Amino acid sequence: MSVPETRFDGRASEIAREIAERRPTITPADVVLLVIPSLLAAGVIAAWLSALSVHGALFVACLPALVTLGYALFYDPPAATDRRD
Repeated sequence: MSVPETRFDGRASEIAREIAERRPTITPADVVLLVIPSLLAAGVIAAWLSALSVHGALFVACLPALVTLGYALFYDPPAATDRRD
């Protein structure tokens, strides 16, 4: 035996559908923005845990961060989206 759908149930399912459509997804540009500071933080942690100087560890960590930045800017730049809200 099914329960008849009320106005509230219809509105709730409409809101749930809108939320599912607007749910953010992780894009490659988001991953790049996460990787760059992670590499620099790894350099600081490596300097803290080892005998490396902070300057040397940040220099070494800066190289892959710059490669990641170059990849994001020149090889696979984020595309502009035409969203009309």
